[in-house]
This record gives sequence, C-alpha cells and structure tokens, in this order.
Amino acid sequence: MSIKEEILKLKEENDICILAHCYQNPEILEVADFVGDSFALAVEAEKVQNKNVIMCGVRFMAETVKILSPDKTVYLSNKNAGCPMAEMMDKADDGQSAYH
Repeated sequence: MSIKEEILKLKEENDICILAHCYQNPEILEVADFVGDSFALAVEAEKVQNKNVIMCGVRFMAETVKILSPDKTVYLSNKNAGCPMAEMMDKADDGQSAYH
C-alpha cells in the first residue's frame, strides 16, 4: 500500500478532514479534502460532518478552524508552525490604527 493510500484509509477510519493551505507541498495537497486560503478553509471545516480536522498550515489557521467549529477536534500538522506576520503583532497594542 502506498503512503497516499494509507493516509486516505486512516482519514476514513478516524473521521478526519484534512485542510491544506495552498502553499503546502504537492504530496499534502493530494490527500487534502480542501485546499485554499486560511479563512476559506475554516469555513469549509465548519460545513463538514467530520469530528476531527487536521490543519496543514500555521497556528492561527488552526485557531480559526476551532473558533468556527468548537465541537470538532482540531489538530495542527506542525505544532511549531507560526506565521511571521502574525507574530509581529504587538500584543500590547490597543488596536487603534494611525490611519483612518
């Protein structure tokens, strides 16, 4: 059995939906149920009946999936996957912009 076949079998046996951000490797995109941008993937996850979701992306994407699908178990494929842009945000910022 190929690795792809094994993954597809495990997805079915464990009631898993795989979400893959479009920058993932082709091998991951091939086994994903949905491929796209972060918010669109979270919306798709909300629609599926699967009780488990694997996010192949970065941490905030998995967090968005969990917000929209609180009853699902959400796994991040790489727990250390972060987004440099999101990590640049100043947590002390009051959310006010200099631009209006």
